[in-house]
Amino acid sequence: MNGYRATMTLYPEHRYDDHGQLRPPLWFWPIALLLTRSVWLFLMAGVTRESGSAILTLFYPDKMSLYISLLTDVPAMLALLACGGTYQQTQSIRARLRRHSRGLLLCSTASGLLMQLHSLNLQQWSFNWPTALVLIASLWALWYLLRSRQLRDYALDQPH
Repeated sequence: MNGYRATMTLYPEHRYDDHGQLRPPLWFWPIALLLTRSVWLFLMAGVTRESGSAILTLFYPDKMSLYISLLTDVPAMLALLACGGTYQQTQSIRARLRRHSRGLLLCSTASGLLMQLHSLNLQQWSFNWPTALVLIASLWALWYLLRSRQLRDYALDQPH
């Protein structure tokens, strides 16, 4: 067979990186950005020093809600940090985080949804478009995280 060994793969070749590990699914990135929106907003506010406080007050009038949002974003940030680079060591912290990335994203989604529902309850369920869109996106993210075989396979993929 001229030294050629055929291997069976579950996904097309472009779904694997140079080291033979599955790349994160396409929807991983927008979901991770949605689930870490408080961190990105906090970083943007830090970069714009003069208006940073005003930006944070606009989105988070109560400082405690900002701190809780940042806390609920931590699992999703860990899942983001675990992307790539796990082919070198299977027992590294990064590789362990990758194996648990689906659970981390689910934890962040569930806690974020609970916080959104609590906030809506405090606002007496008054409707506004930004809140509605974030709630719909979070529910869709939860559905995707629960149903996605690609994300499950990505998290369980071991170095070859």
